[in-house]
Amino acid sequence: MWRPIFKCQAQGITASVIQSRNALCLPLPTSRQNCYTQAMNELASTHLVELLPLIDADPPRVAGLIDHTLLKPDATEAMIEQLCKEARQYHFASVCVNPTHVRFAAAQLAGSDVKVCAVVGFPLGASTTAAKVTETEQAIAGGATEIDMVINIGAVKGGDDGFTRAQITAVTETAHHHHALCKVIIETSYLTNAEKVRVCQIAKEVGADFVKTSTGFSGGGATVEDVSLMRHTVGQQMGVKASGGIRSYDDARRMIAAGANRLGTSNGVRIAQEAQLAKRGETEILRVAEAVLYVSDIPRAKQFYTQVLALPVSNEFEDALFLQTGQNSTLILFDINKLEQRISPIPAHGARGRGHVSLAIPPEQMDAWRERLREHGVALEHEQDWSLGTHSIYFRDPDENSLELMDGRHYRRVWRRLHETEDQGY
Repeated sequence: MWRPIFKCQAQGITASVIQSRNALCLPLPTSRQNCYTQAMNELASTHLVELLPLIDADPPRVAGLIDHTLLKPDATEAMIEQLCKEARQYHFASVCVNPTHVRFAAAQLAGSDVKVCAVVGFPLGASTTAAKVTETEQAIAGGATEIDMVINIGAVKGGDDGFTRAQITAVTETAHHHHALCKVIIETSYLTNAEKVRVCQIAKEVGADFVKTSTGFSGGGATVEDVSLMRHTVGQQMGVKASGGIRSYDDARRMIAAGANRLGTSNGVRIAQEAQLAKRGETEILRVAEAVLYVSDIPRAKQFYTQVLALPVSNEFEDALFLQTGQNSTLILFDINKLEQRISPIPAHGARGRGHVSLAIPPEQMDAWRERLREHGVALEHEQDWSLGTHSIYFRDPDENSLELMDGRHYRRVWRRLHETEDQGY
């Protein structure tokens, strides 16, 4: 059942932001005037403040904020067809595709509530204003009702605000003339904070509907800090789309908490499925996060694992060696001769059993896992808060092996911190 949250009147046209069981979505403007801006002014600060509690109360609603994205250069028609099927199934806000796929995607989505979003000037933003306007017109003619335009990054870096303003205005007015939304991709990874603020202010002043963090092709994606800065800059008067690196329901929640009300991601299905699990309070193992082996000679083991198996070292101690075995997983080698000497509140790995395994779980399921273990009569041996803002719980199997359920974000944050440290020269 649809329930209006608020309405705005613009030139005799009524637009409503509506809330449903599955989605929070925004209808298209029905005049060149930016109805979204007027409606958000009327709503003042309540809508975005209440957005995260609405999602937390009914996690599958997050699907209605997702632009389900496929912008790879090798995308085939079959892949676009699958993208559209998924968008229909999960009721995503839109599919975001390259202009060449717009007409096909629109045909696939005919009769559904899923919009077609086309990128313009993508991914470099270096095409002329005339080319971007033409690309916008052609995309809308093919069935797109939302336009994601990349700014001219060089113009912003060079301080040419006049050019930046004129180009954003031209594309925004073209989109609005054809009753389409315009999102302005500012490519945050290339800009200083001052430049981010300046281009967001320009986009807001000329009436664009959203500012968007990134293309996902520049080597940097959305960050909580950038989304928060963009929301602070534009206020409640326009949308903020976080895009790039949003891979999980937890990532989505963090972006929404920072101020995003649209999410661009190629991981929409995973996010929607994780949201459904969160809704039902179900439990899920993501992957093996950590495995432990015991060696009698750390230097010899290091030589074998780094030279023979080519595993990179992420951390090293006198009695332990940490090796990266995947994007978010770790192999730990402990010196078995020094195992009993370790002083730590964390249960000894393998001291009483055959070994230790750490399993990654979605962080929002930690309480559900505690309850599941309690129901099965399994006692918790220890709980650990890590410095990276993650958490682990420890328990034993019937053979006294040490088992750990770890926040699935932990090693992703470890590798991120490691690479940031390397980049800073430490």
